[in-house]
Formats: sequence, C-alpha cells, structure tokens
Amino acid sequence: MSERTARPPIAPQNFLGVWTWNVKTGIVIACSDVCLYANIPSDVGIHGVATERFYAAIHPDDRDGLRRQVAIALQGEEIFLAEYRMVSVEYGTVWVRSSGRCFRDPAGNPSHISGYLSRIDAEQNAKTDDATNLEEVIEHLTEARLAAARLSRPTLSKLIAAVLLEAGFQLAGLFRRN
Repeated sequence: MSERTARPPIAPQNFLGVWTWNVKTGIVIACSDVCLYANIPSDVGIHGVATERFYAAIHPDDRDGLRRQVAIALQGEEIFLAEYRMVSVEYGTVWVRSSGRCFRDPAGNPSHISGYLSRIDAEQNAKTDDATNLEEVIEHLTEARLAAARLSRPTLSKLIAAVLLEAGFQLAGLFRRN
C-alpha cells in the first residue's frame, strides 16, 4: 500500500494507541498499549525513550523498510504509513500498521511525526504479499516469453514457450481454486 493510498477504516479492537516522535531529539512518546507491544514499560514510554528502543521491537527483516518510510515522510511526504512486524514479549510476532503525519516548523523542517498504531490481520497481509508476488511472477513470465521469441535458435525458443505455457496452466489452476 503506498503512502498516498486511502487507508481502510480501522476497527476499534485493532487500534492500539498513539505515538509521537520528536525528530530533533530522537525521543518517542507513546501510550501504554503501544509501549506494551514495543516491550517498553509504560511508565517509561509515556515520558519518552530513544527511537532505537522502539526499533528494537521491530522484526529485523522489517526495520529497513520502516526506516525508508520514515525517510519518505521526512523528505516532504506529509502522510506516514508503514506495515511491519513487531516482536512483542507479551503477544509474540504481530503485524501492525503505523499511520501518521509529519509536522513541520515554520521554516518547513520536519519537527515531529505523530500517529497511531493498529494491529492488522497477518493472514490478510500474507494474501496481499502473495498477490504482489504473483503479479511479479506473471510479469517475469511475460518478459521470458518475449525474450524467448527473440532467440535465434527456434528449438530453444519452442522449448521455453512450452515451459511458459505449462506455467500459465498452473497459474490458471491456482486462480480457479481461489
């Protein structure tokens, strides 16, 4: 989901809480539920902790993606939106969506990003990932078909075309089952 895509409404049971990150000081202040998911005592988190303390609760495979989304918001994008996994002592590994806005001082420099955190359905997210990956596979298969047609060896071109045809049949079978 891109930063500019409209976000679906969040069911109240999925809402975890609010947070604010001061860009200049690097301090994050968060409500008690957000702190719980980030493995930070709420009496500490409501007064503010270093950004890296929150990043420590982000799944290692998702940290770079989150940092990219933060960088986009700081570079001028007003909306902040990121989906990632948190590794919570209390809840295990959960998918969350962090939505917010980058605020700027009168000179136009980013001052803070404020937003809210909500849990999202991991199965729904996996289906989205599957759809994205499937689109990528189809795109690569199409490119392979075009490249095979340009080959100067007709036998090899026909062999590749046959393999791609079989892949197409397999993909069609997947679509029929879903």
